[in-house]
Amino acid sequence: MKMPESVYVLAVYDRQYRVFRKLLGSSLVSNVANPILFLFAFGFGMGSFIDTMSGMSYLTFVVAGMIGYSAAFAASFETSIGAFTRYFLQKNWDAILSTPVTLAELMMGEILWASVKALFSAICVLIVGWMWGGVPTSFEPLLTLPIVFLGSICFACAGLVATAYAKGYEFFSYFFTFWVTPMFVFCGVFFDIGRFPDFIQYFAWFFPMTHLVAAIRPLTAGTELDITAICLHIGYIIVFSAAAFWVAHRKLHQRLYD
Repeated sequence: MKMPESVYVLAVYDRQYRVFRKLLGSSLVSNVANPILFLFAFGFGMGSFIDTMSGMSYLTFVVAGMIGYSAAFAASFETSIGAFTRYFLQKNWDAILSTPVTLAELMMGEILWASVKALFSAICVLIVGWMWGGVPTSFEPLLTLPIVFLGSICFACAGLVATAYAKGYEFFSYFFTFWVTPMFVFCGVFFDIGRFPDFIQYFAWFFPMTHLVAAIRPLTAGTELDITAICLHIGYIIVFSAAAFWVAHRKLHQRLYD
């Protein structure tokens, strides 16, 4: 008798967690310390030259951006280079798929683990931002966490798309150059996208990062909320996630079974 699908998804998740515990130090450096250093450098460094951005202090503006970017980087790295290593080099996926676990369940387990790991990174940035005075002391910033988790799922799905098409580690230079880096520089992390030329703004709104940051910034900054706009941003993230998962599943199924 086949076990419920959630059991196999959680089994894949548990496997990744057990490996994570053995590599805790290096993982915390890349997924937590790195975005916190960026937050400190830009929040205080650039903040000494830029007083306000979009009607709020620059540090407050940057906190939301770094929450989004920390989640994006952690989820993207885990399901791109991390997942490709397990699939291509270590052959862990072959071993898992020889059990009753299906490809979709394996992918969902990978996505769940990457999203939880990304959420942890985002929470660390949120706490540091609050300690440095970049987040108002209210309950609203906590409402960003489920939105960030949805965004992390989206970035994890996109990372699996890259893994599905990669034939070697060199391929990920395209992924990080044309996917991760533009989200870092054009999607409202450090500057209001309205400051860019129109064609860059159109380009930026394609990326789910822009929608994630736009959805969580009013919550972390304590500004007036536009519920309709936030729901539209979340809707875009969900649709993008579903499309990316479908593309990744279709391509991986071809590579693994055809």
